[in-house]
Amino acid sequence: MRIRLAAAGIVSAMLFHFALPGLGLPWLGWLALLPLLGALARWRPGSRLAGRWLAWPFALVFGTLTFRWMTALSPAADMTQPWLMAPGVLLWVLYLGLYPWAFVRIVAMLRERHGPGALLLAPPLWTAFEWLKGSGILAFSWVHLSQTQAAPGGYLAPAGWLGGLGLGFLMVTVQVGAALLLVASWRRRGAMALGAALAVALLAAIPGHRVADGSVKVAALQGNVALEDKWEPHFRMENLRIYGELGARAVAEGAELLVWPETAFPVSIFYDRGAEQALRRTAMDLDAEIITGFQGLAAAAPVGYSYRNACGLIGANGAFEGCYSKVRLLPFGERIPLADLLAPGLEIDLGQSNFTPGRDVRIFRGRSLRLAPFICYEMGFASDVRRAARRGAELLVNISNDGWFDHPLALNLHAALSPMRAAENGAPVLRCGNNGVTEILDAGGRRIGRLPVNVREILTAEIHPPARASFYARTGAWSGPLLLGLYSLAAVMLLRRSRELGEPSASSQADQRLS
Repeated sequence: MRIRLAAAGIVSAMLFHFALPGLGLPWLGWLALLPLLGALARWRPGSRLAGRWLAWPFALVFGTLTFRWMTALSPAADMTQPWLMAPGVLLWVLYLGLYPWAFVRIVAMLRERHGPGALLLAPPLWTAFEWLKGSGILAFSWVHLSQTQAAPGGYLAPAGWLGGLGLGFLMVTVQVGAALLLVASWRRRGAMALGAALAVALLAAIPGHRVADGSVKVAALQGNVALEDKWEPHFRMENLRIYGELGARAVAEGAELLVWPETAFPVSIFYDRGAEQALRRTAMDLDAEIITGFQGLAAAAPVGYSYRNACGLIGANGAFEGCYSKVRLLPFGERIPLADLLAPGLEIDLGQSNFTPGRDVRIFRGRSLRLAPFICYEMGFASDVRRAARRGAELLVNISNDGWFDHPLALNLHAALSPMRAAENGAPVLRCGNNGVTEILDAGGRRIGRLPVNVREILTAEIHPPARASFYARTGAWSGPLLLGLYSLAAVMLLRRSRELGEPSASSQADQRLS
């Protein structure tokens, strides 16, 4: 049994990995957990046995394949302690592996006590662990199961009704129903679960949002400025020249809004009046609105300064219409979690650490659109983006700089957050990266246009603002947890009824034959 459990875990890990964006097989996401769930349905391993021989092979193979890009840093990504990278990645993979390990152990324990029907509790458990993984000081909301659908050919429609976590819940329910078809005593109810989940998935194709009739032409400017150049003081005005020339091309194509990447103008502009005036003149010369990333700097009480990863909207008249400071700082890249507690006095820099976070999401009121900016991996936080959509954001703007990593998988996994947020909220997304991925998505998460990586180019497109945000954007704060609770209650009641009717639970002929 140990070999068969390990094989099932490894096959699930491979299917999940190859379903991820950039690898071209999103439909595998609807099958990825089936070997793992099928093993739990057909066999009755103890929770310790399942955790050791099913969960850890799944977690370690998936983690190693999926996060190998973390060791492929750009040569320009200087760190004060580079020797920490390899053990840090190993610890990160082990940490993320705790979530599938705990999921498998709990499901195996329930299956051991209550029979194969306990797998009906797998969807809410999987969803709860994905939510936990994306919460807290080590929040990491990448590579959720639903994000396999963010690539072209994937099926994101249910996200507008259920959110990304809800779509993942639906995908696991489909696979639980299919797994229960392997167990004679639960075949009929497995078919019912499978049919119900597929019916919900099909009905969710009905749009939960409305699109306005008008359109606005927007542009993303991919400067592809080398990391070793952009932060040099003598190169600052060259950054401005590069984006000014790209902006002139975009304006000639009719763009009203120009979006530059994260830290495209790496200057503390409010402390450098010359740079600030140059940026204002650029907007006036182009006669277009500009969103650009910059380095925020502010006095901090009682002494010193606070550094922020920031962006701002500069109007066509040269006025600053709004500024935003990144709220969700990247663990270990922009802040070291619990650094003062774990290593007081030690300066550790694994990227651009020790920024000060902002307070809340912001809505910029542009000339033609209400815009919500999000910097880098902030697009991974569904609740923040949903809050902006509920407050009236008509375009979600994600600026980023992924030049720290050389591996294309890093770019594709990061970019996969944007289609999910578009589909969840029924709002278009403009994503602009320094070297990529730069793309524009419609309100359903479908790609309007995308630039090749590592080129200096512009991307323009007509976007249609939403007339009404999606059902998830309007109700997701309560509708998702309510549906999850109702499903869990129904599953528990079904299990109790099965036990009262004396149906096989802790053992069956199949268990005895295959254990």
